[in-house]
Amino acid sequence: MQNIAGSLQVFIVVYLLFLLSLGYFASKRMNKLEDYVLAGRNIGSWVLAFTFSATGMSGWLGLGFAGYAYEAGFEGIWTMVPSATIGILLSFVLVSKLIRRYSENVNALTVPDVLEKRYYDKKKKILRIVSAIIILAASFAYVNGQLVAIGKLINTAIGWDFTMTVIVAAIMFIGWTMLGGLLAICWTDFVQGILMVTGALLAGAFAISLSGGFGTFSMELANVNKIDPNFIISPFATLPIIIYGISLFLGDGIMSWVGQPTLMVRYMSAKNTKTLTLSAMAAVFIQSILFGGTFLAALYMRTKYPDPSLLPVSGDTETVLIQFFATMTHPVFAGLFIGSIMAGILSTADSMLVMGSTTLVNDLYIPIFKPGLEDRKALQYTRLATLLIGVVGVLMALRGGSVLWISWFGWNTLGLFGGPVILGLLWPRATREGAIAGLSTGFILMLAWTVFNLEPKTNLFQAFPACAATYIVTWLVSLMTAPPEEKIQDEVRALRIKKVKENKNIA
Repeated sequence: MQNIAGSLQVFIVVYLLFLLSLGYFASKRMNKLEDYVLAGRNIGSWVLAFTFSATGMSGWLGLGFAGYAYEAGFEGIWTMVPSATIGILLSFVLVSKLIRRYSENVNALTVPDVLEKRYYDKKKKILRIVSAIIILAASFAYVNGQLVAIGKLINTAIGWDFTMTVIVAAIMFIGWTMLGGLLAICWTDFVQGILMVTGALLAGAFAISLSGGFGTFSMELANVNKIDPNFIISPFATLPIIIYGISLFLGDGIMSWVGQPTLMVRYMSAKNTKTLTLSAMAAVFIQSILFGGTFLAALYMRTKYPDPSLLPVSGDTETVLIQFFATMTHPVFAGLFIGSIMAGILSTADSMLVMGSTTLVNDLYIPIFKPGLEDRKALQYTRLATLLIGVVGVLMALRGGSVLWISWFGWNTLGLFGGPVILGLLWPRATREGAIAGLSTGFILMLAWTVFNLEPKTNLFQAFPACAATYIVTWLVSLMTAPPEEKIQDEVRALRIKKVKENKNIA
């Protein structure tokens, strides 16, 4: 590890200053709240694809998922496959163009804005408040998880103190986020996404090369399974594994992807709906590389170090990829890959900051306490809210914890929005009461699964029952309550008609 410490320290400092400079240049384009929240609705295809993947992956991939693959083996296939392909494609097909069009039609800047307009909630604002509470809970959890991830990353790689690392990293990404909002995030995500793809390609290539090829690799993995039956070499090994895997596949790999407000904001920021078609294909390509490289390198580490206590630097399995590059490759590659993990962490942390701060200001403070607040003031307040959420995230992160489960809670909680958003934009009959009941039920189930540790007791991954409940309850309660007025239903039908016309034009 000492071989890379010096060069990596220089790289980290230069890299963070570079990202901060991007935030400064982006700040020159910040004239109103829409610029800060949606980058002026002017994001192109490739930038959108990279910010989509960089935001979705985070420290969860390089630390959390890597540790999960090291410990559980091919059980990770159940979330990896849909998260690299089906979940992404469904997200773009079901949500992206509809919410891009609808948000511009009704002048919505956030997902709670979209829900309020779609579900005629302007007077009572109950749905807006419920949505904001859920988003804030997820944002705090996610920022916390990313700060824990970067603390573990730098502490393992070069020995910096965990607390100091968390504070320094937070100062930097809070800084560029406060300056440039979503535009700065998209610019930095583009750079960081390229770095992440490069690191994942290197990880997969080195893992196969060092193992002596796929044949030898497969035999070594089978030997690990003989030593530890909990290391699964087939995702269909037993019925309980299949049941849990299906709930993981549907809950995390599909429902949480199609329901993500952080990704919906990306769709809303696109130049136009045509931009989204190319972005979808590019995102699948990027995600496949990110997951594949990470998965192979984590499995390789398990074949060389069958027990966590044997790992060369630390017994913390969430750092296996860092240890892989630091001990198995040249310092240049190690620095590049560790930088790519850091990129994934920072790209998600800043996205969650913007989402949380806009929720506080645009979705709670302005509509409830300061209607009609001028854009300049709103922008100032949003930047202050960004600082507040960042500080709270730091205080939470200093306790440490599992990057996998902290991030999973934040990610899957946000996935609850799929029910009211998708049903609302596809089904004219969906009602305000249905959306409120669906979101509330899903959030309660998510908390129950976490607080009472119901996952091992039910053999169901937390996201599946919670996300499924939002769809089912939204649908049932909508059928039992008065339908929306015809004007609302006509607006929803018009979205589908416009989509058909666009498809004909593209063809």
